[in-house]
Amino acid sequence: MTGMLAIAGLLAVTTGMHVDAREAARSTRLAQDKIDELMKLDFNTDPKVANCANVNTCLTTNVADHFQTDAANGVTIRWAVANGPVADTRVLTVRVDSTRARLYGRQVELSTIIRYW
Repeated sequence: MTGMLAIAGLLAVTTGMHVDAREAARSTRLAQDKIDELMKLDFNTDPKVANCANVNTCLTTNVADHFQTDAANGVTIRWAVANGPVADTRVLTVRVDSTRARLYGRQVELSTIIRYW
């Protein structure tokens, strides 16, 4: 009986970790999809890919043209654009916040350097 109770406890922990891993994978896919979408825009004229005055603010609060929410799925996607390390480049960072994950995968962040002209 003691062994069965121990196994039941482990089952609950592994189920929770599985849900969190699935949420982390989903958030990573959403972040990559958003990067792919933003890379197609004109970095010189489109407000969605305009430089952020403060990158941290763009990634932590809902700044106009730099976020989208999906309340039904408990997801907020925010992105920030900053000047890159060399001319004609920008650093694009996308952060996905998920309210569905318990411990792991609540926040996923991807960054890339984009060359534009």
